Amino acid sequence: MAASQIAIVDDDASAALITQHSLQAMLGDDVRVVVAQSPDEAWLACAEGKVDLLIVDPSPRSGAGPALLRAVRVYRPHVPILVLTAYDTPGLRARMQDLSVDLYVPKPVDLRELAPQLRRLLRLGPRSAPSELKRSVPWSSPK
Repeated sequence: MAASQIAIVDDDASAALITQHSLQAMLGDDVRVVVAQSPDEAWLACAEGKVDLLIVDPSPRSGAGPALLRAVRVYRPHVPILVLTAYDTPGLRARMQDLSVDLYVPKPVDLRELAPQLRRLLRLGPRSAPSELKRSVPWSSPK
């Protein structure tokens, strides 16, 4: 059986590589974790059926993250999406809920706590639209 593939899209190349290496070490050989160099590269991999789980940090510097999420939801709705973001705001949470992301996690996060949730998302296979945004890490509203 082929390994599941997780694709990471993050404008911060260092954060993407740290996430990639950490998740790969924790998830082992059953999962291949790759970094897409751009939202376009991630979309191409999704469109070709090469992505089993997509991790995106929708940077406010670029509108490409939300555009990627909309495209995946329309054309590859079975691909689970995790938003792992350093830009947590109530507005972003609302937009991500509107895009039916499967899991929303603000950074910083202990990736050891995230690994079981990623395994769950990979095991679930084709997704159905979630009724509400699922949060793995509680956060407080900005003051």
